[in-house]
Amino acid sequence: MPKVPKWLGDTMETVFSSQYIPVTVTQKEDIVPGLRKIRFEGDLSKKQFTPGMVIEFRVSENEYRHYTPSFFDAEKGICDVIFYLHDKGPGSKWAESLKKGDETKLIGPGGKIRYQKEFSHQVVFGDETSLSQFVCLNEAFIQDGKQSLFIYESPEKNSHWAKSAGIGQAIALSMSMDAPAAASVTYIQNLSDSEWNLWKTGAFYLTGRAKSIQAVRKALTERGVNMKQIKTEPYWSEGKPGL
Repeated sequence: MPKVPKWLGDTMETVFSSQYIPVTVTQKEDIVPGLRKIRFEGDLSKKQFTPGMVIEFRVSENEYRHYTPSFFDAEKGICDVIFYLHDKGPGSKWAESLKKGDETKLIGPGGKIRYQKEFSHQVVFGDETSLSQFVCLNEAFIQDGKQSLFIYESPEKNSHWAKSAGIGQAIALSMSMDAPAAASVTYIQNLSDSEWNLWKTGAFYLTGRAKSIQAVRKALTERGVNMKQIKTEPYWSEGKPGL
C-alpha cells in the first residue's frame, strides 16, 4: 500500500482503527551519518512478531512505507527501526524529520519473511535498506545458536555500515547499478563445494533491491537450492516511488 488518496487513507484509519497502533518516538540514535535508529513505544501487547517481519507507517497524507524492525518487544511495547536516510523520497524525509516526543501510528507486523528456526544454517542477503532486518535476524540466530552468513551489497562509501550496525561478520560486497548483485553472485558461485554443501541446506532471506534479489535467487537455484528455502521481500526498485 505505497500510495492511496488522502480520503481513503483517512477512511482506513477509522474503519480499521484497531490495526493502527499509536506509538511515540522515545529515542533516536545516528549509527553513522545516513543510518538512524529510532525507538517507538506504545501498546503492542496484542501484536505477534517474528524476526524478519515488516511494519508500516503512514509517512504523508497519502503515502505509506514498510520497514523492518531491528528489535520488537510486544510485552514491553518497544519497537526499534534502523532507517536508511537516503533523502530520495517521502519515507526517508519522514524518518529524518522524526524527533523525540513525536506521535505516529504503527501498522502490522506482517510481510513475506519469517525467521525459519528449523534450519541450522541461515543465509541473509541485502543492502543498506536491509540492515534493520540484519540486526533483528542476527540476534535471533545468536540466541538459537545458528550458523549464519550475511551478504551485504552497497556502494563503496557505505561498505562499513553493516559492521557499524553490529553485523561485524557480514561479507561486504560492491553494488553495481548496471549489473545487479554481480559481486554477490560471484561470491556465491566461488564458494567451495565443502562450504556450499553446508549453506545450501539452510534458509535464505533476500531483501533490498528487487533486481539484486532476482539475480541472487537465480544463482542459488542454479547451485541446487530449493525455492521453498528462499524467502524474498523487495524493499525498493528503480522507477517505483516506494514499497
